[in-house]
Amino acid sequence: MSYYQLYSNYRRDVFFDYTEKNTFNQYDLEEGNVYPLDEKLSYSVDKLDTYLNDYDILPTIGGLLVSLKFKQLVERLGSDCQFIPAVISSTKSGEINETFFVMNVLNLVPCLDWENSEYKPLLKSLPDGPIKLLTIKYVPNSLEGHHIVRMKEYTGNIIVDELFIKACKEEKIKGVMFVKEGSTQRPEFVEM
Repeated sequence: MSYYQLYSNYRRDVFFDYTEKNTFNQYDLEEGNVYPLDEKLSYSVDKLDTYLNDYDILPTIGGLLVSLKFKQLVERLGSDCQFIPAVISSTKSGEINETFFVMNVLNLVPCLDWENSEYKPLLKSLPDGPIKLLTIKYVPNSLEGHHIVRMKEYTGNIIVDELFIKACKEEKIKGVMFVKEGSTQRPEFVEM
């Protein structure tokens, strides 16, 4: 089975930012840690576009924001994710949107094929530190029956299987893209 990296695609070049109002560290959302609080997570963006609710996944700095439709799709697939209600506020108008959820992917799975992938240190001065992936290859059958996981070796990457992509196509999920194995410099996307 082939695996793919999940990306978001929004009409406008913008990111929805995890705000400092949150007491939960945004990086814990990349480590598979359960969010223990009952409070909503706060995000901000310059303005709330009229087409915002047409999208099922939003580009973020912090955990991914997803729609109720996307949340229900993931839950139907039986994936181990936590969904935390979110509040998105406009920095210009103060207007808010409370229809999205933060998707916290709890499965961290080692799936990077180190031998066939190409990578280099992110900083030359830290050869054993963080890496930059140049070409990604996945270990066959590494998702172990999961449909969506975080790559343990590079926790910012969310990896999905073919069944997940098929479900997104059938449900006409908007704003989602999937990158095939290969070059990160010239990525090849799955036709949606």
